[in-house]
Amino acid sequence: MGSCFATHMGERLHYYQFQQTTNPFGVIFHPAPMADLVHRALGGKSFESSELFENQGLWRCSAVHSTLAHPNPERALEQLNTALEHLGATLREASHLILTLGTAWGYRDRETGQLVANCHKRPAAAFEKELMAPDALAGVLMGMGIALRQANPGIRIILSVSPVRHIRDGMVASQRSKAHLVTAAHQMADAGMGHYFPAYELLVDELRDYRFYGADLVHPNEVAVGHIWERFSGAWVAPGARPVMEEVAEVRRGLAHRPLNPESEAHLAFLQSLSRKMEGLLARYPHMAFENPTS
Repeated sequence: MGSCFATHMGERLHYYQFQQTTNPFGVIFHPAPMADLVHRALGGKSFESSELFENQGLWRCSAVHSTLAHPNPERALEQLNTALEHLGATLREASHLILTLGTAWGYRDRETGQLVANCHKRPAAAFEKELMAPDALAGVLMGMGIALRQANPGIRIILSVSPVRHIRDGMVASQRSKAHLVTAAHQMADAGMGHYFPAYELLVDELRDYRFYGADLVHPNEVAVGHIWERFSGAWVAPGARPVMEEVAEVRRGLAHRPLNPESEAHLAFLQSLSRKMEGLLARYPHMAFENPTS
């Protein structure tokens, strides 16, 4: 869960067919709204229609990202509560929870006092911008960690700070924010309630060159994401899973292959071999899902 960088890591886990859920409520940058959703999911506190508002033809909720907005209020509420149930069930069974913290800058709704997950294109005057202090952030994270351990004693929490800078805040404000997040994450790790993975440090220090960034010079490019993934998987993926990952990657590459002659004997034999590899994986790991290689 967390910033858009969490999505990058989730995509890699999905590619290798790990059982995972990524950002069920969309991208969330600030730890406090993220923690609110975790508490809510574990406590089974459903969303109510009074928490929805209409803006630009869509019914929205300030606690989540705009991707869950819907033109029908009943459908919007249904989506929210379905995602909430899924998150609660997942957190109770998960072996690990990876949190990627995006910013310590938050926007508090002047009317409700809520620190929102997303402003949903509402006027800036509706919010008060604030920078959460490291101790307050650490309190939010540790409160979430306590609730998670009560619901799932075996869960391991991995904390990272998104390497994506929030340049709309200005470079100085972005650095202040990241410093607060790093400090809070280390406070939680030092308390024995989580583990810190240095995604931010890997990009800004180890890959300190703009050739590792996209065209906007802010977001990491595919090379950078791949490098950080290799460091993450080297630290956190069990060695015994590596051969299975390679089997999955081989099938993925086979499915992506586009032959010059789909009707050739060689390609038909290739498809049969690919199907056998898929069947072998599915027999051992029934949760995996591949597309039909003959389609």
